[in-house]
Amino acid sequence: MIKEGYRSKATKWGNYTVRKVVRLNKPVECFSKDKGRALFNPTMVKLEWDIPPSGDKNEFWFPYWITWADIDGKERYGQYSPMIGEKALLELLKGAITQDFFSNSFLVALNKAISIKLRG
Repeated sequence: MIKEGYRSKATKWGNYTVRKVVRLNKPVECFSKDKGRALFNPTMVKLEWDIPPSGDKNEFWFPYWITWADIDGKERYGQYSPMIGEKALLELLKGAITQDFFSNSFLVALNKAISIKLRG
C-alpha cells in the first residue's frame, strides 16, 4: 500500500511525493463471473510534483489494489489508475451531480461532510 511521504517517478510526468492518502475502512467485496470473489481496495492520494504537470497544482491519483480471493488471495496493484487535478475533479463532480449520478443519501452525506469541514 502507498504511504504518505512516498517518493517516486511517473513515466512521462516526473517525480512526485505522496502528501495524503485516504483509504476505505475495509475493501469492497465484489464478484466476477470469470474469476470469482475479489476484494477491491481503491484509494485517493494527494500528490505534490517536483514540476507540476498542470497549472492546477492540486493533483489527485486514484490507485487501487485487488485481491482475487478465490484464485490465490494475493493482493495486486491495479494498473492504469487515473490522476486528475482539483479543478477537473470539481467540474466532473458538479456535472455528475447535475446529471443525477448519485443517490440523495450520498449527496446528503457529502453535504454534511462539507458543512462540518467548512465550520471547523
